[in-house]
Amino acid sequence: HNIEVKQSQNRIKSLKVERNTLKSSFLPDLNVGASQRFSFGRALNQDNTYEDSNIQNSSFSASAEMPLFTGFKTSASITRNKFDILAAEANKELIENNLSLNVTNYYFQILLNKEIYRIAQEQIRLTKEQEIRTRILIENGKVPQSQLYDVKAQLADDELVATEARNSLRLSFLDLMQLMELKGEEYFDVDSLDESIVSMESVTPEGIYASALSCMPQIKQAHYSLQSKVKSTKVVKSGYYPQLFLGAGINTGYYYSRRAMNPSFYQQFKNNMQKSIYFTLSIPLFDRFSTRNQVKTARLEENNARLSLENEKKSLYKDIEKAYMDALAAFEKYESTIKAVAANREAHRYALEKYMAGKSAVYEYNEIKMKLADALSQQSQTKYTYLLKERILAFYSCHSLVE
Repeated sequence: HNIEVKQSQNRIKSLKVERNTLKSSFLPDLNVGASQRFSFGRALNQDNTYEDSNIQNSSFSASAEMPLFTGFKTSASITRNKFDILAAEANKELIENNLSLNVTNYYFQILLNKEIYRIAQEQIRLTKEQEIRTRILIENGKVPQSQLYDVKAQLADDELVATEARNSLRLSFLDLMQLMELKGEEYFDVDSLDESIVSMESVTPEGIYASALSCMPQIKQAHYSLQSKVKSTKVVKSGYYPQLFLGAGINTGYYYSRRAMNPSFYQQFKNNMQKSIYFTLSIPLFDRFSTRNQVKTARLEENNARLSLENEKKSLYKDIEKAYMDALAAFEKYESTIKAVAANREAHRYALEKYMAGKSAVYEYNEIKMKLADALSQQSQTKYTYLLKERILAFYSCHSLVE
């Protein structure tokens, strides 16, 4: 549904039409013509003298002309068009890749928001259990009534957090729907994936970059654009060469005058027939330096295209290197969150036991519970960041995002 993808498809179709036009330029053109002239008063007659008479003169012609040599302009233009088509196809692939990367990013954002919403719901469940335990403690006289109010306040805060998490989840679905140009009433859900975290010990930015050079469309597009500019230089250089054309023509006419004996139309059409074959040679001697300046401009554009290719290569390596460092940092942070979650779970268990025994206040338990929720959220954040960067690195290594 993406409009940019459709526009890139139209660009490719337009270039293919141009290719057909260029190939057809080798063919001769054919033209036919006719004219009818009426003269009144003093006019030139068939004897090439002037007389006062009304004269009718009809003429008919047909001609054809084809290029024999145009300084290699047409062949160079066809080759340039071929590289333009390849560059346009690479650009279409680049647009699709960027769209796929954005879809993948939104997909992982949905998974993260689902996890955060689940953690928020888990906090509500724990707080509700705490409310039940607090009522029991109050009935047994172990804690004052005020702690029940604190628990209810905490439950309200937890429900607010869950509401915000649910809204964020809805917005992330909306972002994905808008990106994919889906209608608002089309409800859908996303599946989870294999969430196993594996270290990238055998992966290096240099190895990924070597693979990416052969498959990334931005590199192919820049390469084909450079080749197109090289051919553009040859196209404008054709202005230095002479041009040779072969032509043929045939014409006839019919003459009628009131003061003369006029043979029949058929007889005049046959007798006045004239046939010709001709060559046209055009040799450029001086064009006010137009061709020279066009060649200079074409060479500058060729150099810019070469610089663009180098810039694309550098940008690609920077993107790969950044994605690799982000993945490495996320993996290390994820390993740290595993320990943090385990420690906070143990602290939560101990705090719950103390609270059940009436040896701690409610705010102490809530603080430990919130720390556990934060640790779980941090773990989810680093997990999905790592999985996303891992997918991106695999994509740069010429693997599909959906593998």
